[in-house]
Amino acid sequence: MTGETTILTGRRAGSVLSVEERLLKGGSLTPDEEVALQPKSQDKGDDHHTDNILMDDIYESLDAVVPTTDDPRIPVLTVRVWALGTFFAVMLSAVNTLFTFRSNTFFVNPFIGVLLSYPLGHMMAFSLPTRSFYLFGKYEFSFNPGPFSLKEHALIYVYASTASGPAYALYNLIGQKYQLYQSNLHPMACLTFGIVTQCFGYGLAGLCRRYLVKPAAMLWPSNLSTIALLNSLHQRDDNRGQISRYKFFWLATLCMGIYQLFPSYIAPILSAVSVLCYFAPVSKDPQLTRMLGSAQPGGGIGLLSLTFDWSIISAHSPITTPLWALMNQFFGIWLFLWIIVPILWRNNAFSNDMLMGTDPRDGPNGTRRFPLGQTLNSPQLFFPNGTRVAARDFVNTTSLTLNEAFYNENKPVHITTYFAIEYFTSFVVFAATIVHVYLWYGKDIWKRFTTAMKDLDRDDIHSKLMEAYDDVPDWWYMVLLGVNIIVGIVVCQWGGFDLPFWGVFLALLLAMVSIIPIGTIQAISGQQVGLNVMSEFLIGLILPGRIAAVMSFKTLSYMSMHQGLFLVQDLKLGHYVKIPPRAMFTVQLVSTILAVTINVFTAFGIYESFGRSETEYIDPNRKELGFVWNLQSADPPKGWNANNYVVFLNAGAIWGAIGPARFFGSESPYSSTLFGFLVGAVLPTIFWGLHKIFPTNKWFHLVNIPLIAVFPMQAGGFRSDLLSPVIVGFAVNFFIKNYSYAWWKRYAYVMSAAFDSGSAIGLTVTFLLFSVNSGFQIPFPNYALNRADVELCAPEYYQTCVEHMIQGNAFGKTYKLEDDEYCKGIGFGGQAKI
Repeated sequence: MTGETTILTGRRAGSVLSVEERLLKGGSLTPDEEVALQPKSQDKGDDHHTDNILMDDIYESLDAVVPTTDDPRIPVLTVRVWALGTFFAVMLSAVNTLFTFRSNTFFVNPFIGVLLSYPLGHMMAFSLPTRSFYLFGKYEFSFNPGPFSLKEHALIYVYASTASGPAYALYNLIGQKYQLYQSNLHPMACLTFGIVTQCFGYGLAGLCRRYLVKPAAMLWPSNLSTIALLNSLHQRDDNRGQISRYKFFWLATLCMGIYQLFPSYIAPILSAVSVLCYFAPVSKDPQLTRMLGSAQPGGGIGLLSLTFDWSIISAHSPITTPLWALMNQFFGIWLFLWIIVPILWRNNAFSNDMLMGTDPRDGPNGTRRFPLGQTLNSPQLFFPNGTRVAARDFVNTTSLTLNEAFYNENKPVHITTYFAIEYFTSFVVFAATIVHVYLWYGKDIWKRFTTAMKDLDRDDIHSKLMEAYDDVPDWWYMVLLGVNIIVGIVVCQWGGFDLPFWGVFLALLLAMVSIIPIGTIQAISGQQVGLNVMSEFLIGLILPGRIAAVMSFKTLSYMSMHQGLFLVQDLKLGHYVKIPPRAMFTVQLVSTILAVTINVFTAFGIYESFGRSETEYIDPNRKELGFVWNLQSADPPKGWNANNYVVFLNAGAIWGAIGPARFFGSESPYSSTLFGFLVGAVLPTIFWGLHKIFPTNKWFHLVNIPLIAVFPMQAGGFRSDLLSPVIVGFAVNFFIKNYSYAWWKRYAYVMSAAFDSGSAIGLTVTFLLFSVNSGFQIPFPNYALNRADVELCAPEYYQTCVEHMIQGNAFGKTYKLEDDEYCKGIGFGGQAKI
């Protein structure tokens, strides 16, 4: 193709032939025509759209970045897509699998592939031969079908993005094969299990696309940032007096990439500014003030803490998430974490709450796991006296069942107040999601179940434009789902995963019941409600004491929904940029299978490359082995202690070995958390009823109980991210949008994509230059903005001595406490692990 012709294949009400003819001849729309042809939310008869304000906001977001024209003749599934997509899929899947073993999670964003594929795509378009070939005598094929297009670029992103996230099954496989020493677990069974868990969601995604992709109200806001990035690269639209989106993107990317060096290396204090800790020395209760203000893992709840680190802020997508959804979510976080948790903790509501983490062996002079001498922000398990206990101690690793003698000696098991409220909100969210979606979206979902799609979406321009392409038949997805069910039964029952055949069907049923209500919440808000806790809860009741079965069921059911929604999100991206559905189906399937294969064998290779050795520390349940895998005893400062895998295994021990009947039973201090189901079922009906009573009120319909209760703040992470995302969201989506709408429409989503890309580049550079060699660390010198405890909540002696250790172990050296007169003199435990 030597040029591109814009073809309008559909419009909302008011389309006129003369406009289409003029566009076909290379003309353009007048300002009045652009306004007239923009999508309007005037579907007053649709019960799903009783909220005109919300729909107007959705269409404003779409208008800002999503094109409303299309040329179906543009080649999409080209050699460039296969070559570049495969390259970045292999690279990202391998690298991100490696990083799953890091002490602190690190993830290379697929936006890196978008950035690098842009010049490579143009280079291939310039250098490859343009000659056409015919396959089997009728299929035309060319290495270079024309200019590198936005559609190809988007499909490369989908290819790379699908492969970039390591398979969730890895945690299951590593846990069984290595951490629980099930060495007889065959690699091909592991690979098959991984493929099944990732592909199960495909069938569900395809069958749900009429409910979660086609409707305009299903916004999928995270896609807008991706489209803005692609637009900024391909649309060099320099207007008089304005910088182009393309230049703005690269300038913002460069600035953020440079800035990211400061919070991640030069001035880490920018990542966590604890306001309350600054006033702790002069407060009436310094310890309470520190516990409330500390945001660090093992510390407190981060009350009023701030972060200036975009890599932390961006986790909440404050620019692309609708402001109403962001406020719902953070209102719930503030309510639970800043009000309910400290009140319950201070009053020992779950029995001995304030004792958690008080064992001196884990304090500032011990392992320093809890540097404040107490803990709220921790997912660890504890004895009733507050001493930490490893979850693996409750598992008989020979039979993968509960060590009942050990459990009976130490029951009931305790967790932090923070962690207990996480479980409570998980129960609230599960019930609230089903009730909320039934009340607000039930009629529309039923209509889509009983009515032809073209009749429901005839007024939506994007659905109209997609009619130019052949859709994927439902039977494709049904066949894929059927094959996965058969293979899943075989591998789960006879492949070493201890899950009976009916468990596969139950996992599928749980995912099927959940995917539409949870997908609806994610589609309109950008936030996904996790199914992992509920899946563990269900199978833990049915198969108590069987850790392998519980972990396998959790992986299968959770990933069926999670991966399905991830694929639905990509289908919506294809819907926005007009990628043929069959090309999308092919790329998603190939990328998934390729990525899982790389994930599994890379993870196994990494684990075994660290080797195993005889050691004095032998798992008492596996003494006959005479060895321990080195990764399981790795020193956290070295950066490779496989923390994510340990957390997954601990959860399996709680729900699988101990089981929910014991953990939340009548003898447990956490039985009251089960009231979350009742709370979740009742609260949505209250605000729905108020909306029906007062239909003109513009606030009741914006109250979203699942978002308020979703509580995505997992215990054990930095909690300095509770104010800054809201500030950013208000600044961009309220002030700038209301007072400089033209700028917001032109640059807001481009800025979000640029900041994400720049932050990813900055983090990657910092890691590769200063941290990748665990035996030769290069720390930045300690000064006021780079203290051992960046939020300055820990005691001063702790700051000083830990800094001595960090600098003493730098550049391949080894710190020796006996040579440190100050720290040795105060009795600091310098030989303990940080």
